[in-house]
Amino acid sequence: MPTKSKPRQCVRFTFTRQAGQVIDCTTTSPAINHFLDVVKLNRARNTWLNYAHDLKVFFEVVRKPPEAVERPDCLTFIDQQQRRGRAPATINRRLAAVSALFHELQLFYPTREVRNPVHPGRGKKNHYPRSASLYRREAQRLPALIPDHDLQAFFEALPTWRDRTLVLLMWVSCLRVSEAVSLQFENIDVGRRSLQITQAKGNHPRVAFMDRYTLTALHRYLDDERRDLFPKVPEVFVAFKGPARGRPLSVNAVQKMVRYYGEQCELAGLHPHAFRHVGITQLVQQKVPEAVVRQLVGHRRPESLLPYLHLGDDFVAAEFERAQASLDLLGRLQLPAGGGS
Repeated sequence: MPTKSKPRQCVRFTFTRQAGQVIDCTTTSPAINHFLDVVKLNRARNTWLNYAHDLKVFFEVVRKPPEAVERPDCLTFIDQQQRRGRAPATINRRLAAVSALFHELQLFYPTREVRNPVHPGRGKKNHYPRSASLYRREAQRLPALIPDHDLQAFFEALPTWRDRTLVLLMWVSCLRVSEAVSLQFENIDVGRRSLQITQAKGNHPRVAFMDRYTLTALHRYLDDERRDLFPKVPEVFVAFKGPARGRPLSVNAVQKMVRYYGEQCELAGLHPHAFRHVGITQLVQQKVPEAVVRQLVGHRRPESLLPYLHLGDDFVAAEFERAQASLDLLGRLQLPAGGGS
């Protein structure tokens, strides 16, 4: 009995790799090629790469050229993703890539009627309400704060100074994992203990800083492990084993490392971004001004800091008591301080 052949994909994606890294992505759609070129020129590399992968996933399900995509196709995609168990945040990220594609096509074809099937109200003046977008409702996610004893156990489980330095950079210096693995020797000013973050999210370079412990760990890694190996590789952090030996360490490799040693310490689900959450929260708890925190961690908008302000109840209670003690309102009103019904 003949088997059913899989329907041919309408838009095909081709990724070109060099030294284990994706350096280019081309498709059979001129419209998508134009969009990816614009993103590559104006956004961070990881943003471009994520858009390319998310669009590939979408057009593997919706086997149409972009010009033929309609709103029911997006609903079909959402249904397929939900049946595969994808989280609302993942579905929304992929929908955002599709929405960004159509927003760019509206700019590229100003005389055509290009409708955004994901977010009809974006990009043109119309009467569509915000509720017309197809983004899934997400539960508010609070960043996971790692208790001090778990942090210590995890750090002690790390076998190399390379891995310890990476964790300290994500934790104390509040770097994103992509920023940490992208560091090159020319980005480090040892005298100022500063780091030029050139591969920042949104293409907004900034200066970050190391404490003395992170700098010491970095020196130990370079002196004891990296030494004079791979002199032509400008990236600081490299792989020492396997097929990737001598290549810059990848985001995926760091994610696997954190997950592996997290499981060894019974910290299931630990991920690199958790260290950045901890670092930012600690800065807030130490009363570092919000504007300074945003500058240090690379947040352009004030509201971007809100998800990180997950302060423990004990800390909030202590701050409340401190504030009330300084006000001493009861004393000034000559009211009794004791409790009562």
